[in-house]
Amino acid sequence: MSKLKVAVGPVLFLWQKTYLEQFYNKVMLSEAECVYLGETVCGKRRLSRLNDYLVWAEKLAKAGKEVVLSSLTLLESSAQLQDLKRLSQHKQYLFEANDLSAVQLLYQLGLPFVIGPAINVYNGYTLAKFAKMGAVRWVMPVELSKDWLLALQQEYAQLCDLPMQYEVFSYGYLPLAYSARCFTARYYNLAKDQCELICQKHPSGLITQSQEGQALFNLNGIQTMSGHIYNLCEDKASLSDVADVARLSFHNMDELSWIEHFVSDEVYQRPSEHINGFWHQIAGIQCQL
Repeated sequence: MSKLKVAVGPVLFLWQKTYLEQFYNKVMLSEAECVYLGETVCGKRRLSRLNDYLVWAEKLAKAGKEVVLSSLTLLESSAQLQDLKRLSQHKQYLFEANDLSAVQLLYQLGLPFVIGPAINVYNGYTLAKFAKMGAVRWVMPVELSKDWLLALQQEYAQLCDLPMQYEVFSYGYLPLAYSARCFTARYYNLAKDQCELICQKHPSGLITQSQEGQALFNLNGIQTMSGHIYNLCEDKASLSDVADVARLSFHNMDELSWIEHFVSDEVYQRPSEHINGFWHQIAGIQCQL
């Protein structure tokens, strides 16, 4: 069993700059070894700018954290492509590509990168192709299981001898899908282009329920997330067997205590409302006890 590195994923919700700064100040003092920075959901979210993220990145790097700069998941304009090019100029950091445009740009620049969970990699052949383009770490799509990961690793080993790190989304609301439409704006009868950044009103997302009153999805701008928190804290042993990095995704500052639970050798009991179905190859909304 290898030591599992704990990473704080990019913040997926729209938070005020002061709150985000406080968040990263706390992350800086935590036991997390890796921190992802940047807006990945919506290009209109500009409460924090690239320069702000770079200031936080420098502080985190000085505190001994591995810093990764993350790109948008859906690049929809030439302006966003230019933002990506500006981001890629900061070569002292590793990059996370969440869109194939980012993969292509980083490949052309000869820069190593992380393949984000929104890029569809489901077999060893595809992963080997990305490895030859410069990928050094792969974040598994959230709906895949431990068994799928094992099979993919075996296939990859037969096709490619380049080193690859494996990262698994292990805590937080699961980012399930993205759309060109903004669900939060739609909820308020606002056009996407005149959204007034209404998602500020929902800094942990907008929970939707089934007709039976069960939390089903969490709407976060253009992102559809799981309605329950995904939590692999009781699966740390199996995670350590097959993965190098556990990604934790937070929806508020109080959740940072989960870093300690994943770093600790002790097994922390998962709250009853949390789920872990995908890891065990059952329905994602279920929990394998």
